[in-house]
Amino acid sequence: MAAGDDLEAWYQAEAPAVRRLLRALGADPWLIDDLTQETFVEALVGLAGYRGTGSVRAWLCGIALRRFQRDRVRRARQAFALERSARRSPAVAASDLPGDAIRLLAGLEPGDRAVVWLRTVEDWPYADIALALGVTENAARVRHFRAITRLRRSLAPPPLPPTNGS
Repeated sequence: MAAGDDLEAWYQAEAPAVRRLLRALGADPWLIDDLTQETFVEALVGLAGYRGTGSVRAWLCGIALRRFQRDRVRRARQAFALERSARRSPAVAASDLPGDAIRLLAGLEPGDRAVVWLRTVEDWPYADIALALGVTENAARVRHFRAITRLRRSLAPPPLPPTNGS
């Protein structure tokens, strides 16, 4: 029997238990199959770390529980960020920014761009930015500072060439 057949048999034998757990946890029906597949992918990636204590089914269900919890937190953060964004009217619309500002922002990493936009344009407090991005408030502050520093460096004029004594 090929390794792929063993993997398929393993999935077919254990997936119903994972699905039942996710259904009992209250996962949306359209999400159960995705979380089940993600559980098995994570199990395959972490197979070397499996200690062999307890049943494989319990190990898989533990992975599924953590996947479900992470997905729920991620969705809550996204909903909060969308709700907050809808309540607030931005101080500046993207179309109102000059082309140079758009190019500068586009040169940043996506996460840095989000922090700069949310803090500078949308005027969000760091606590809300941290919640929306899933980082600590301090990490949001540091990320904003570093991104602004990079933007300032890119705006600085080039150094003047040295003069010959006069």
